[in-house]
Amino acid sequence: MNRLRWVFRDEQGWRAQWRFAVFLVLYVAGGKILDPILTRIHFPDRAFTWSSMLFNYLLDFVFLSAIVWLMSRIEHKPFSSYGLPFVSNTGTLFCKGVLWGFVPSAIILIPIYFAGGCTFRGLALHGRDLVLSALTWALAMLALGFGEEFLFRGYALKTLAEGIGFWPAAVFLSSIFGLVHLIFKPHEDWIDPISVALYGVFWCLTLRRTGNLWFAVGFHAASDYADMIVFAEPNSGNDGKPIPGHLLDVRFHGPDWLTGGPRGTEASLLVFLVLAGLFYFFNRAYPAGLTESGPARRGEEDR
Repeated sequence: MNRLRWVFRDEQGWRAQWRFAVFLVLYVAGGKILDPILTRIHFPDRAFTWSSMLFNYLLDFVFLSAIVWLMSRIEHKPFSSYGLPFVSNTGTLFCKGVLWGFVPSAIILIPIYFAGGCTFRGLALHGRDLVLSALTWALAMLALGFGEEFLFRGYALKTLAEGIGFWPAAVFLSSIFGLVHLIFKPHEDWIDPISVALYGVFWCLTLRRTGNLWFAVGFHAASDYADMIVFAEPNSGNDGKPIPGHLLDVRFHGPDWLTGGPRGTEASLLVFLVLAGLFYFFNRAYPAGLTESGPARRGEEDR
């Protein structure tokens, strides 16, 4: 009996791996139950329109938050301990994340442009259509940032880190993040899922150093917004075409290794230089030991 108890519990209560498994079952099973219900009442599918993406990612975030809230009650921990506390520098971290997310998306286009891989032909929209598309897509990408960051680097990362250590958990969940892109997006090659997984590791680093997800949410939302909406990069989920409603008329026509082809610049070989720069400069801006705190750090040491 004691040995069986040891399998499921430790001195803190239920073992982290079992709590993570319960969270995963609730999320997957709950999603399977919700899908046919939403289909019957004719909610939008996951088409690449701002309204569909906003609704679906917002619904994902609300559904995920309900599960995390339930787990927080079971574990007797505050909901805010899973990555989204309202702290004094919440707005500052979010805005810095937006800046850090947007700039690399612009920088990577510079060598592509001078190598003849893309051309800029001005605005794709004008007047009211430009303003409306810019604002509505910003909301959709913000919902995407909240949904994906809270799923992969919220409860899941904090709980799994308690069981196997922060960085093993970060690498595992980031690998799953890349694998999801490989499995569920057409036209994929090896570069895209690897770069996506490395972005996931980078966002885990931002959580580690800032203590919460606000920087990562701002970065994720702004990066996708810049890539898909501002600079009209093709997306394999949209059959390798730019998303309707993009702001600039940018044409990509270079080799796939340079531009990423139908997958966008996250599948360009240049993305690895961008990622190396992000890790380097973020490490300089938020050095280890001086800023590591918060839910990702509290209660466990690096293992």
